[in-house]
Amino acid sequence: MTRPIKPFEELDQYITSLQTTTNVDDIVRILQSQIEQLGFSKMTYWLRWHRHNTKRPVLLSTYPEAFLDHYAENDFQSHDMVGRFSNEKNTPFTWSDIAKELPITRKQKILFADSSAVGLRSGGSIPFHGPRAVKATFSVANDVQTKEFDDLFNRHRHLLHLIGAYAHERIMQLGLDTPKPPLELSSREIEILLWAARGKTYWEISMILSIQEDTVKKHAQNIFTRLGASNMPHAVCKALIHGLINP
Repeated sequence: MTRPIKPFEELDQYITSLQTTTNVDDIVRILQSQIEQLGFSKMTYWLRWHRHNTKRPVLLSTYPEAFLDHYAENDFQSHDMVGRFSNEKNTPFTWSDIAKELPITRKQKILFADSSAVGLRSGGSIPFHGPRAVKATFSVANDVQTKEFDDLFNRHRHLLHLIGAYAHERIMQLGLDTPKPPLELSSREIEILLWAARGKTYWEISMILSIQEDTVKKHAQNIFTRLGASNMPHAVCKALIHGLINP
């Protein structure tokens, strides 16, 4: 059971706390505490730039780590409608709203089922669009039925919008969109990842780069090892998250 909220007092305290932060961990801690007070259990924030911008994206999340790895390994980012829907919206929406406007594919149904299995049964998101073609999505989720979640989300949607907006602004102020990438790949490995992200096969990449297909495969194995990936879609996803490529 959640305690009564005094919206303006709580929001003022939240903003003051955010202004003292200097790192990602503090922002995640403050955000998580704030959403829990409103009755939500998990959150994620994803900041991304125009594909020609060299700045790396930022992913902050309290989703289970095993699920994030599973998400990347199965290339769910290519089928997740939350980000796509967020690009077209300016106001908060529940995940159940997506099915009312867009067709849900088999892969998306698998993603919803896998999300439910780890306590992310229902959710809602707030999109942010800013200068320099920046886009961000702040999402909250719960392990409850859709109607119960939607009622809770709609009751707090304006406050969630403000909470997300202030966190988004603080991240931009701190320059957390441009940290030094923790992973390094060779120029050839980057080339291979870029072509793989564009849907090219090993053979097609070998033709484009004028090298043997076996050489491409050897580079791919090195990429998997360095990124801790199990296959090429998983590696592409990790490279995107860490800002190593911008297809």
